[in-house]
Amino acid sequence: MVDEIFEVFEDLFERRKKKKDKDKGHKGKHADAAPAAQAKTPAAPPIFCTGCGARNEGSARFCMECGDLLPSPGEELRCIGCNSVVPLKAKFCPRCGSKVAV
Repeated sequence: MVDEIFEVFEDLFERRKKKKDKDKGHKGKHADAAPAAQAKTPAAPPIFCTGCGARNEGSARFCMECGDLLPSPGEELRCIGCNSVVPLKAKFCPRCGSKVAV
């Protein structure tokens, strides 16, 4: 009788171990997928053309509407009215209020 109980417990422990190994395998796949998603570089923010004001993809070098050369991300714009530095996304100068791009 003791031998039968011992066999039942062995069977239960083996099943439990297989289930844990199976669960670890599934969690491992999901855990590996998450860092891969985080490793992707985020999409570059859109760039607005200084000539026509069209919205372009962040990786674009030329405007898809008018063909003008787009400003690079580190480039700065200057206000025509007061010559102060204006953020690339700005439509109006934060210093004098002049319209920056179309």
